[in-house]
Formats: sequence, C-alpha cells, structure tokens
Amino acid sequence: MSYRLDKFVWCVRLTKTRSQATQVIGKGKIRLNQATVKPAKEVKLGDDIQLIQNNATFSFRIIQLLNKRVGAKLVS
Repeated sequence: MSYRLDKFVWCVRLTKTRSQATQVIGKGKIRLNQATVKPAKEVKLGDDIQLIQNNATFSFRIIQLLNKRVGAKLVS
C-alpha cells in the first residue's frame, strides 16, 4: 500500500487541507528523504518527511500508512 505525499501530509494533519499540502510541497517546504519532490510522489514505510516552518525543521518517519485521516486527538 502506498500514498501520494500530498494525501499523506493531509492525513496526518501537517496541513489543514490537501490543496495546502500540494502548495507547501511545491514550494519545497516539505521534503521526502531530504529531497525536494512533487506532490504526487509515492511514500512508503520508513520514508522520512521534513517540514520546514519558521526557520525550524521538523522530521517525521513513516511507521504506518493510514486508510483515512487521523483524528485531531490522536495527533497531539
């Protein structure tokens, strides 16, 4: 099972909407395995996602692929 990067970023609530996820990825503020990629890039288990926000870099490792969007209580 694999997901598009923009859909995965939206599912784990790194952005509020999927269109915002597409825009942020297009600007290079979200990277996959330290490389700038397109929003349609497929993600898989073990990939690293870097989110660059306000001069800070947040890193996440994919440990599970989801069937649907995660609830807000599960994220925090």
